[in-house]
Amino acid sequence: MNLHKLALLAAVIAPVPILAGAGDAPVVDTSRWTCKYCPFEDGLGGNLELGAGYVSDASAKFGEYNALDKQGGYVLANGMARLRRRDGTWLDLTARDLGLDSRYLGIQGGKQGAYTLLLQYKELQHAISTSAVTPFLGIGTGTLSLPSSWVPGSTTGAMSALTASLHGVDLQTQRKQLALGAALNSVAHWEFALKFRHETKTGTQGTAGSFAFNAAQLVQPIDYDTDQIDASAAYSGRRLQARLAYYASKFTNNEPSLIWSNPFLTSFAGARVGQLAAAPSNDFHQFLASATLQLDARTTAGADLALGQMRQNEAFLPATLNPGLTVPLPRSSLDGRVNTVSANLRASSALTNRLRVNAAASYDDRDNRTAPAAFEWVTTDALPATPRTNLPYSSTHKVLKVDASYRLADWPLAHNARLSAGYEYDTYQRTLQEIRKTRENRYWGKVSVQPFARTEFTLKGMHAWRNTSPYEPNPGISPPENPVLRKYNMADRARDSVEGRIDLALTSRLSLGLAGNFALDDYYKSTLGLRDAEELTWTADSALILTESTSASVYLNHQQIRSRQANGATLAPAPTWYARNLDRIDTAGATLRHHTSDKLDFGLGYTVSRSTGQVTIADAATPFPELFFRLDSAQLYGNYRLRQHLRLHLAYWHEKFQSTDWTVDGVAPATIPNVLSLAQGSPRYNLDVFMLSARYEF
Repeated sequence: MNLHKLALLAAVIAPVPILAGAGDAPVVDTSRWTCKYCPFEDGLGGNLELGAGYVSDASAKFGEYNALDKQGGYVLANGMARLRRRDGTWLDLTARDLGLDSRYLGIQGGKQGAYTLLLQYKELQHAISTSAVTPFLGIGTGTLSLPSSWVPGSTTGAMSALTASLHGVDLQTQRKQLALGAALNSVAHWEFALKFRHETKTGTQGTAGSFAFNAAQLVQPIDYDTDQIDASAAYSGRRLQARLAYYASKFTNNEPSLIWSNPFLTSFAGARVGQLAAAPSNDFHQFLASATLQLDARTTAGADLALGQMRQNEAFLPATLNPGLTVPLPRSSLDGRVNTVSANLRASSALTNRLRVNAAASYDDRDNRTAPAAFEWVTTDALPATPRTNLPYSSTHKVLKVDASYRLADWPLAHNARLSAGYEYDTYQRTLQEIRKTRENRYWGKVSVQPFARTEFTLKGMHAWRNTSPYEPNPGISPPENPVLRKYNMADRARDSVEGRIDLALTSRLSLGLAGNFALDDYYKSTLGLRDAEELTWTADSALILTESTSASVYLNHQQIRSRQANGATLAPAPTWYARNLDRIDTAGATLRHHTSDKLDFGLGYTVSRSTGQVTIADAATPFPELFFRLDSAQLYGNYRLRQHLRLHLAYWHEKFQSTDWTVDGVAPATIPNVLSLAQGSPRYNLDVFMLSARYEF
């Protein structure tokens, strides 16, 4: 050590008094040590926001999940409080969107390293439709009846009381969830946690029922209760992390069926009332164990195991409510039971400073232990049908993966270059299905490099092929399956894809990114079914720093999806018609943000999206109309500091949405002679949202 370094060291330690007694270790006085960059929190802080908003028009599509589906004013109420003490105790309070039907309120606190407690309440509204109309009474209950003045007709056009009986109905659901939880860290390296959640889901949604060849769209009630519990014990050591857990879920449907009156005249005696079964009550239990071990400085290994069981024993509904038919049931309930096993093994090792290897294997088994039985049944509450046997499908899914990455030495035009490659072997074993086994091999390679300063390039390619066991039609399915039809998830397939991205920092203020992806699926052995599909996507994005206080960004995205399928009659040995599908989606957006001073900042953004869908049937006299949607959305916000702790927030949101769908547009309740519809057309809206609030920080 030279004299300059000795002098510097002496200057640093000289002001620090060192007190040492004979035989004692030196004691350092730290009373004047401070860290101005990491101050300890001590006390209460947070913010409170109150204000009002206004929506110019009602739209279930716009407010599908944000609870802004109704026209008119609403309350803005948000807040957060954060308490920290030097002894490690803490408390967080969070409130979001308290003035809306989708809201959150949470309380969480405890003592660092000792325990944590939480209480959460949340609501989520799903607005489905505000345009549905129906003649049925009893909406929201399990029994739908017709008005006393109802006149049945052989067709919807012959229902003389239909127009006078129609009334509007909103389709929407509301979830409410309450969660309680606690975690304990009292034992060294161990954490014990317990969480309970109770959720209710209520509301209405659309469904349909039929009598022979006549159908009616119906409003189904939703009244669900779901209880979930999570219990776990986790260990975290220097080299080993492990966790044992138990999860249980119990689902209860308080409206297990829907009964409705037949609005049609029918030639089948007694077919006047129909019944549909809803989702049955059920429960699920699962035990989990996982561990990750640091074998040495370069290698880690881990394993997961989960054992579960699904059970469903809801009592069977009668096979029919038609008093003219008597149909026995083979047993009173399903007594359904499915056992699940999920296991994973993984390992990762840096063999050298440049080479890393990863390997993983997974096993998922679904063992359906439900006993089969022959069921006599009634088709659409009108006619007895050929008995059917329930098929307890089971499956086993195995995946093996191995990959490696190697960092090359820096070469000219190849800085920070990395090569990666991998192989995956995927098998599915199925029971009681026409294809018993599928095997898929996947190979992929990737290169990442920085050819120039402030430039990064990535390219990845993948090739895969899937082959299947011989086709064996299931004798338990009636009518019989076509022996030349292949379901796309169980068909021989070749898959190729390539994707790349380049990021350019053109200047210290301007960056540009370009990305593209192309994927091709070829179902080369399918006579009937999906024959091929391809997807092309490209994206361009850019960020610009105009000044120290102003920034902007822009992006463009194009996606194109094509597919071709062949179809035929029930047992046709060759295609009798072909269909082509083409979907195009284009999206663009831009944002601008400006921070003028400590008092004012504002920003604006604009997004536009266009989508078209075409379905073409070869040799069809009249093609299907094009599907279309268009979205334009503009947002503007500003924040102004009135005082040191008080900010004023102003926001404006304009959005316009248009769509066309020939399957529902123009379909009134009586448009289709044998279908009584809810008359829900394609959604469209043009509205504005205004928000003004004050935020106080403390």
